[in-house]
Parts: sequence; structure tokens; C-alpha cells
Amino acid sequence: MISFFNSKFLIPMCLFFLYSCSYQLLNSYDEIFNISISSEDTELNNLFLKVLKENEAYKLNTFSEKEDVIKIKIEDHQILKFSGAASLDGRTSKVRIQYLLKFSISTSRVKTPIQQEIKESSYYIYDDSNLLSMEEEENLVVQEFIKSSQQKLRILLLSLREDENI
Repeated sequence: MISFFNSKFLIPMCLFFLYSCSYQLLNSYDEIFNISISSEDTELNNLFLKVLKENEAYKLNTFSEKEDVIKIKIEDHQILKFSGAASLDGRTSKVRIQYLLKFSISTSRVKTPIQQEIKESSYYIYDDSNLLSMEEEENLVVQEFIKSSQQKLRILLLSLREDENI
């Protein structure tokens, strides 16, 4: 039995198993989503739209009534900052950044819009003497939130398409 697992058949068997389960990496899907996004003109929404435009998986359209367009309406998109921890002298030592993206998805096939919410949070160390680098770190965290929400949106759209809801 041990010789079978040590043999050269183990790797092909694992690959066959993964392939038979329809396992694919997220980037290996060739689907392009024809979407239109309606949102308020805020810096956070504009950053989200910029990331979507850079991704080849999305074809952005103006908000229209075309049948094949997935309409996404951003209802709430915000970044909140909280004191995550305090030191012994009462000063903030960690900051928690919370990201929230609420949106609805509708198409010609969906009677009622599908409501979705993406939440994430992250902590970073707060230092009064190094405010400029902390602002850069905060911007990096926000960009990671945006990229992550774009990937989660893609996974959601792929799963909805497989379920034939969109």
C-alpha cells in the first residue's frame, strides 16, 4: 500500500481527482461579465470602479436596460475606523479599519434584486510619531479591501451564473 502512494501514479491521480471535481482556479475562468454599476460619485466608489475597469473579467457599461447586462447598484460603501486597543497610558495603540460594501444585483431574469453585503476588517499599529507612513498603510489596506471585494463579487457572479439566476 505504501509503495502505491510513493509511486509515480500519485500525482496524476491527484490531478485527475481535482479535474473530475471541476476544480478551477478563480483566474482560470474565461467568463466576462457585462455589468453596469450605479453609485454615488465618491472617492471609494470611484476606486472600486477603477479596479473593476482594470480587471478583464468585467465589461463596464453605462446604466442601461439591455437584457444581457447585470445591473449592480451600490447602496452603501464605506470605511470606518475604530480604536482597536489602548495602551496602559490610555493612548490608542491599534486601529481597526472596517470595510462595508452593500449592493444589489438585478438582471432581466431576476424579479427582485439580490441583496449582498461584503464586510471585512483589518488592524494596524497606531503610532503618533509616524502619521505619514500610517496614512500610506491605511491606503494600502483600503486598496486590499477593494481588490478583495472585486474578487468576491466575481465569485458571487460566477455562482449565480452557475445557478442560472443571472
